[in-house]
Amino acid sequence: MATPDHSAPDITQFDLSPIDGSESSNRVPGYYVNSTAAINIEDNLVQTDNALVAARIRDIAEYLIASNDPQLVIAIHGYGTQRSDAQQRYSKIHHYAGSICKAQSAIFLGYLWPSEKMTGDPSLGTSFQTKLGDAINALPILLTGVISGSFFLSVITVILLLKTSGSSALLIPILMASVLAFSLVLTLILLRLSTYFRDHYRATNYGVLDLVELIRQLDQAISEKLDVKAPLSKDRRIKLTFIGHSMGCFVVTNTIRILSDVFDTNSIAQNPPSEIGRVFSLGRLVLIAPDIPAESIMPRRANFLRSSLRRCEEAYVFSNEGDLALRLASTTANYFSFPARKRSSGYRLGNITARHFQNEQDHANQLLREDAYGIINLNNEKVEPPFKCLEVRASDREHQSLEELRNGKVQTETIPGAQGDVIADVFTYFDCTDYVDFQDDLKESERADQPRGIVSFALRKAALNLWDYALLNVSYFKQSLGFGGVNVHGGYFNGLWSQQMIYGLAFLGFRQFLLSLPQATASEHESPEAMKERLHLLATQCQQKGIQVVLAPIRYEKDILGHCPGSMSALR
Repeated sequence: MATPDHSAPDITQFDLSPIDGSESSNRVPGYYVNSTAAINIEDNLVQTDNALVAARIRDIAEYLIASNDPQLVIAIHGYGTQRSDAQQRYSKIHHYAGSICKAQSAIFLGYLWPSEKMTGDPSLGTSFQTKLGDAINALPILLTGVISGSFFLSVITVILLLKTSGSSALLIPILMASVLAFSLVLTLILLRLSTYFRDHYRATNYGVLDLVELIRQLDQAISEKLDVKAPLSKDRRIKLTFIGHSMGCFVVTNTIRILSDVFDTNSIAQNPPSEIGRVFSLGRLVLIAPDIPAESIMPRRANFLRSSLRRCEEAYVFSNEGDLALRLASTTANYFSFPARKRSSGYRLGNITARHFQNEQDHANQLLREDAYGIINLNNEKVEPPFKCLEVRASDREHQSLEELRNGKVQTETIPGAQGDVIADVFTYFDCTDYVDFQDDLKESERADQPRGIVSFALRKAALNLWDYALLNVSYFKQSLGFGGVNVHGGYFNGLWSQQMIYGLAFLGFRQFLLSLPQATASEHESPEAMKERLHLLATQCQQKGIQVVLAPIRYEKDILGHCPGSMSALR
């Protein structure tokens, strides 16, 4: 019997291809990582050359081993994203990383999981018409009979009602029942065509698991190259950083959850280190318009985001009040499945915004002043806990702070050695509702020589009203059709300053990002006073752009004052 070759891994879950077709000419090597799972289970899997993928994994391992300060940055796209659009975004991130990272320090991976665009993907040979045909063909026999039977019964009943009058008392109930049956099945078809639930299934069963396998393969390759059996020490580990957008944040947090060692003694004690596997440690977690429940940062029982955050050194959220993709589509879709009793509890983390109201009963239409922007929870070197500075706004009349969502009963952590903070306080938040800037990727009809609202109309109101949402929805719909408008869900990747912040925080970290900011003096001192000046530059820039920043206390203590409170777990 032939002995199996264990030196060549069986790689079937993903494919690796260099970004822009070049593996070595760039300052930061970049690769597309394609999950081989198909959109539909009947479709052919994405083909991959196992030997070539294994060779590229070894190349990545060798590059990271040779680096003095290695890090692996992985970006994950969201729901309803066409593959070519994701590749275009990853190519932009890759080029940006090359301009800010030191040579031989980082590798960028753009992860593509099998997401399905609502209007179809020409590269996959699909269109809205083919998707509609598939939706009808996939209907169970009973539902096919119900929708076809109710349709014909409705037509016949209408004709009889037009021709007769004496039997209307019987025909009207028949018509109502047939229309109701038709509408129920039609609703199921429309939910399928929205692709949200199908994407959620693929994110859970393909996106997460294939990404876990990729990281496991890299861990194995690096361990073999180093010829180590035991885990590396903390100072030799490779930083693992994630940039997640929309449903990609769900993929990220669940991936980290699987990678975490639940049997580690420190993990059992709720105070785990950042180490993952034998060679990695979790660095930064950047969540952009995260399509995960706002409930996940509430001080309640353990949840998947909390278990992810315990191991990350830095965490950031970019959000905006006008994100209709989350406020309408995602919240509506999750209405069927999320176990919430109140509407306010069902909103997404990407809808969390800076607090503008003192209590739930406040009604205000005033414009925000200039000093309402910048870092809003830092006063006289005291950082107010983020949990007290955040709220969920559904309208100008419906808004609740995180404390009000818990009826004032805020549970703090009781972990030994913790400082009483809640999970929300380990994030730094960037509320971009009123963000105004120049942006790239504009349409021909849009002016590029003047700043504009990036993720909303930037009205600077304390809260948007129904009319504001209606106009914003029209603009977002136009933008999605390619006619220009406001990209309320993905505009963060087009604004010049937001790109600088997202990529700077991901590839450099908070402290180094501050040090990279231009300033009047050329001093590179990293004293607390110098870092306070840098932080002031960040605050000023965000104030000018209309961004409200809620700073995590640990970022101020560790990166500005230079204190060493330990890992983030010390604050949990």
